[in-house]
Amino acid sequence: MRTKSSGSVLAVSMALIMGTVSTSFAQVSAPSGGQGNAPVITSPGGNAPTVVTGTGQEISPTGEYQAGLAVGGWMLFPEIFVGAVYNTNPDQLADGGNKGTSLRVSPRLVGTYDYGINRGSVYGVMDGEFFNSNTIAATAGVSNSYQPQEDWALNSYFNYTRETSIFNSALNFNNNAIGPPGTPPNGIPFILNPFGTIPTVNPIAYNQFTGGAAISKKFNDQLFATLGATAFYILYDQQSAFIPPPFQTSNNGASIWVQGRVGYHFLPGPGLYVFAEGDGIFQRFNNSVFDTNGYRVIGGFGADNPESLYTGEIYGGYQAQHQLASDNVFGTPSIPLAFPNGVPTDVNSGVFGCRLSYYPTRYWTFIASVDTTLGITTTLQPGIPAGTPSRATTAMLQTNYSIAYDWWVGARAGYTQGFFFGVAPQSTGWLAGASFNYAIWRNLLLTLDYQFTTEHADGAIASFTQNTYTAGLTYKY
Repeated sequence: MRTKSSGSVLAVSMALIMGTVSTSFAQVSAPSGGQGNAPVITSPGGNAPTVVTGTGQEISPTGEYQAGLAVGGWMLFPEIFVGAVYNTNPDQLADGGNKGTSLRVSPRLVGTYDYGINRGSVYGVMDGEFFNSNTIAATAGVSNSYQPQEDWALNSYFNYTRETSIFNSALNFNNNAIGPPGTPPNGIPFILNPFGTIPTVNPIAYNQFTGGAAISKKFNDQLFATLGATAFYILYDQQSAFIPPPFQTSNNGASIWVQGRVGYHFLPGPGLYVFAEGDGIFQRFNNSVFDTNGYRVIGGFGADNPESLYTGEIYGGYQAQHQLASDNVFGTPSIPLAFPNGVPTDVNSGVFGCRLSYYPTRYWTFIASVDTTLGITTTLQPGIPAGTPSRATTAMLQTNYSIAYDWWVGARAGYTQGFFFGVAPQSTGWLAGASFNYAIWRNLLLTLDYQFTTEHADGAIASFTQNTYTAGLTYKY
């Protein structure tokens, strides 16, 4: 099946192309050899975010170059990539599809601000290959920390993302790959892939909206607690005319997480802590047959000292979801169909994950994210009925290394596994990519990038392979 994008989505994408980028989910770039972005280092354990000034520098014949533009209490870091891309399978078809070359444009803007009790960041990036609407990805948002007193803070964020899967994310494009790992302010659930989307043949592009807020309280230098909620909404593009309208209603839906957490800094100096967390998870879809209620209980340890070489969390636990439909059906309320034998309406699983940032040197950065989520398949896939309960494991690893002041390299890898309860087809996806940047002059860079993406599924015509080669120029203000 092929898809068409809605007019509103194209309007958002073109606005990003023109540089009128909205604000973003606070993933801010780490200082890595010329990236030059000033991050807000978020604190998952209980401390408020700390604003750090940019450090990326380059040496040019006309003297030292410092990235960024100071405007009042803001630091802005705009940049844009323009070049050509050759894609061996832009439509992600099982038979290889049509190879082709296209223009590739990726504008990016990161901004940080500090007004005393209010600190945070805005962010926007678009990655457009322009083969079709499925090859235009974007994300934008804002995060804020309001801290009127030292012992408590109110953190909030909003994010908009357009993509076809986690591998199509605009954040995974060459020198945009490092920046930021996506950790929201403390106490707000960080879910790498809340709807469990995976790469698939004939993808349907979607728009995902995320908003959350949490209040964090420190009772002393060691004990802290947070209480918050996050809402996710997924909105798919108009689907193919070959899919009857009643079946299209199952795609769009929301997931609401209500969270409580307690933690203890056992080593306050380096910021090491342990924590326990409970989440209520309520999934609601346009097709109410797929609605579920559930919970997640996790525990782990982390580090939140912004002066440390590493920050983040490692955790593990248990999640369960119960499907609310009284009848054992799937499809839509107007066209109910019997569940295939063996498809359960109650599922549970162990879950694990991490979100880690590691800066061994000023010019070397590592970012890792792993998460496991239980959900419901909300789009038709070969051999997998919509409404089948699923478990998605998603992992991303990214690194940038500055070899010298005027050139640096980056690498990224990704993994997804889709497990569908009671249905035979399973899927496994892989991503591998590398980038090279060379400073031709001051803030003008030669950028080369390669990405390999593949998805293997047990069902017929459900696997694809894609190679993407990119070359062009990156301009940094």
